[in-house]
Amino acid sequence: MDLNGDGLTDILSGSYSRMDGDMAGLFQVLWGEKDGKYGAAKALAYADGEPLILPGSRDDSITDRICTRPTAADLNGDGHLDLVVGNFSGTFYLYEGKGKGQFAEQATQIQCGAEPLEVSAHSDPFLVDWDADGDLDIVTGTAQGGVYLIKNTGNAKEANFAEPVEMVKPVGYGSYAEVRMGDAFMQGPQAGTRVWVDDLNGDKKLDLLVGDNVTLLYPAEGLDEATATKRYEAWTKRQADLMSSSPFNSGEPPTEEALDAWNAAYAALNQDLTKIVDQQRTGFVWALYQK
Repeated sequence: MDLNGDGLTDILSGSYSRMDGDMAGLFQVLWGEKDGKYGAAKALAYADGEPLILPGSRDDSITDRICTRPTAADLNGDGHLDLVVGNFSGTFYLYEGKGKGQFAEQATQIQCGAEPLEVSAHSDPFLVDWDADGDLDIVTGTAQGGVYLIKNTGNAKEANFAEPVEMVKPVGYGSYAEVRMGDAFMQGPQAGTRVWVDDLNGDKKLDLLVGDNVTLLYPAEGLDEATATKRYEAWTKRQADLMSSSPFNSGEPPTEEALDAWNAAYAALNQDLTKIVDQQRTGFVWALYQK
């Protein structure tokens, strides 16, 4: 998008954390240049040079401020691009645009009635007029998977958002409810969904491009699928037992000896896993066509 109105396309991105005291993620922009190239990434900042940072709305606001996921669109019809931002918590914030790549001094949390608008975690807003009623709706993925539509029941100048409605159900692979080897069984997006909306096949209907995040399991060398599956199921039970015995669960600060012993057991458990399965963390992009 052209974020600052200079006629050149810019690249906008969020970031997980700036690794400072408040852990806040920043908004990075690669400003477009006339030769078709882009400048180095720079944090979006106010006129005084201070970076835009989400305010957070909880006593522990770290999860509100990290994993920032911005999208730019004119939400209030004033001709300036605004920022609608997702985060780790699954809530949404709005920075009203002032034009020329400048934004309001304070972000406001987007509400659904009297409560914050929220999905399970890792909100990732894409703004589009999904229902063709003249205003911008929100389509979002989540950490747990699936795709949700948040309809704008207001208008093009004053947005008012309804409760999220599930458009695409999560497949559930991320829950590890059933151990499966390989990837041939996969029929749809898994966890960590990210969404783009467009007419992919030219039929004048909006479709979904959905990215995901998945850890695939393959039998370790020398094991067949049945053996690897049985051993992996036993390993997950051992893992659950170890996690329940964490020295942090006692309610008291753990001793150095107890912590060292638990960390050694955890390392040994992970080493055992390499003898059972080969884990490949990857992701796919799924095209979902609207009927």
